[in-house]
Amino acid sequence: MPLGNHTWNIGDINGDIYFDKHTNKEGLEVPFIRLLMICNGTAQAKPIYGLRIVAYGALAEMAYGFLKKGSRIGVEGHIQQRDRGNNLPPVFEIVADHIEFIRHIDYERGSQVIESLKARDRVEPSRGMNWHTIPEITCGYSEGDENIVTVR
Repeated sequence: MPLGNHTWNIGDINGDIYFDKHTNKEGLEVPFIRLLMICNGTAQAKPIYGLRIVAYGALAEMAYGFLKKGSRIGVEGHIQQRDRGNNLPPVFEIVADHIEFIRHIDYERGSQVIESLKARDRVEPSRGMNWHTIPEITCGYSEGDENIVTVR
C-alpha cells in the first residue's frame, strides 16, 4: 500500500451495493465490490456524500455477504484515481484493506458467505484466534493477498 496515502473513514452505505467479477491484468476473474458511503461532518469538516469505496478478492466477497444499504462501517485503505475510459472523467475511490462492521449488519447472510469462503480456503481467523474463539465476526482485512481475508 502506498505510504502517505492511507485513510480511515466511518460512514453509512447510502446507495446500491455493486458486486461483480472483473478481469485483472493476468486474465483472472477477481471478485469486486463498489459502494457509496456518507460520512458525517464535524465542526472542522463538511460531510461527504457519496464517498466511493471498492474492495477486491475475498474481502469483497465477505463484505458483500455482511453489508446492506444503511450499514455503518469503518473502512481503512488508500485513495486511488482511476481512468474509466470512453471520455469519462476519472474517479477517486478508497481501495479498502480493512472493513470494520459497526451496525445494521446482515450477520446471517455473512455467516453463510464465511462458510463458503472456508470451504475454498479463502478465509482465516486473526492471529492468536481460532474459529471457536470468534463469537461474531466484527471485521475483515486483507494482509497483502487478495485471495485470503482475515477475520476477527
